[in-house]
Amino acid sequence: MAERSNLSNKLKLVVSYRDADDNEKTRQITFKNLKGNADATAIYGAAEALAGLQEDALIRISEVSENVIEG
Repeated sequence: MAERSNLSNKLKLVVSYRDADDNEKTRQITFKNLKGNADATAIYGAAEALAGLQEDALIRISEVSENVIEG
């Protein structure tokens, strides 16, 4: 039977900004070493707090998990 082991978790914020030609663009800000058992409400609150320190508008919050599956 195959088993899954968690390697890492990351918090990814996607923000929107305008470039020098006034075109709307997005960029990603990634924070590694997110606790694997972190509560979704806590993650959301932390992301909102971090986004409040940015000049750019927050458009998406993602949690990225990397796992190894072995048989």
